[in-house]
Amino acid sequence: GKEDSEFINCKQNQNLIYFFKGTLIITTPLLFHKSETLEIFNNLHFDISQNILISNEFLILFILTSFFANIFISMKQHIDIKSLLIMDFISILILNYFLSPILAFTVYFCFLHSIRHCFKLSNELNKNNFVKGIKEFIIKAIPLTILTAIMFLISLLLLKNYYFLDSAISKVIFIGLASLTFPHILLEYLIEKNE
Repeated sequence: GKEDSEFINCKQNQNLIYFFKGTLIITTPLLFHKSETLEIFNNLHFDISQNILISNEFLILFILTSFFANIFISMKQHIDIKSLLIMDFISILILNYFLSPILAFTVYFCFLHSIRHCFKLSNELNKNNFVKGIKEFIIKAIPLTILTAIMFLISLLLLKNYYFLDSAISKVIFIGLASLTFPHILLEYLIEKNE
């Protein structure tokens, strides 16, 4: 939840609030498409089907807590920020209600989460000219993007020999996400800690 709120200039340490804000990404697919989401977890060898935290009552409680976390984060903010946080919350609910869990997460990750992060990095690359910052960001991102695509295809071709195509794609996606997410979170934490 913290990275999705970086556009807010908030100096307070609110990690628990950000955690509750971020639970929406996990709880909504479990509430709206429980069997499909549990199948994804099972494909990754995580059986959470008997966990009490995935009962509808707990999931609704987590979603409400996420809503109130958004309200809390936006308390001392301008109406534009409040509106953005509420629209973000509602868009995640709508995505997960109408789309399958993987598609909903893909749309969220590519078009809500990553776009914000790209804009932030572009602004950091060139604080005076956002368009030049975007161009610089794209130039720096292209080699890694091509390398990632090549590794995805190679991994998919190798795993296709052992699993059905759908299962192989799921495994490559989640292995890739885990490989990218952990270093990304660690780097963000270290940068924040050393500022």
